[in-house]
Amino acid sequence: MNYMMAPLERHFDYGFGATGDAFHGAAQALEKHQGENGVFFFEHLPINFLLRHAVELYLKSGIIIIHRRLGIPFDTEPPDSAPMVKTGNKWKPIDKIHSIATLFSYWNELVVSNVSALDSVAKVPGDWAISPELCEAINMIEQTDSGGTYYRYPLTKEGRADAEKSPFKEITSFEDLFPSKPSEGKAVMALVIENEEGEFVRAFSKDDNTETEQSKALSLAAMHLHNFHAMTRFILTDTW
Repeated sequence: MNYMMAPLERHFDYGFGATGDAFHGAAQALEKHQGENGVFFFEHLPINFLLRHAVELYLKSGIIIIHRRLGIPFDTEPPDSAPMVKTGNKWKPIDKIHSIATLFSYWNELVVSNVSALDSVAKVPGDWAISPELCEAINMIEQTDSGGTYYRYPLTKEGRADAEKSPFKEITSFEDLFPSKPSEGKAVMALVIENEEGEFVRAFSKDDNTETEQSKALSLAAMHLHNFHAMTRFILTDTW
């Protein structure tokens, strides 16, 4: 892949895909470190941020590549001009769009409506099928983090949903912390607050299921789009 060792500005997609690869690789490195470390606290936040940003960059790369390779103008501007995304009947600069659903919708439209044209200019025929699993993952990502800030900050415009990303949940009952029939093989990790008499006041217990579905969706989407991106670079841009 020539683009891997060329300056970003010389890439066919202006470096969006390579930057997506970098964020994806960083997320995978953190996931590996997390698994080796064996202790999980808030590490899912930077990992999911990196994965989400990789997804955004891969989609933007795909939009640019299809426009340039097929000579599709950006509104009234030529395909080599500043990239834009069509949202409804309006065109917006690509750097102003951070909604994964908006980017995916336009990218999906470009792919589906241009399969024959893409194969006509491709080095070899491509696999342009977009799996239902990817569509489902995109929907979950959008529902969780529509603006790209959910995993970057502790407090965002998502409001009450912000509480869901913390792996530590407040427990107000001793019985809820230590139920009479605990889950087999499950240890309890918690910060327990007592009063001056040593009586239970509250606890903050670690929930190992925090964001697991969201994390799976991000990993799946990033890997699908990573593979799709690699294919387009090989068959559409002569690896540039």
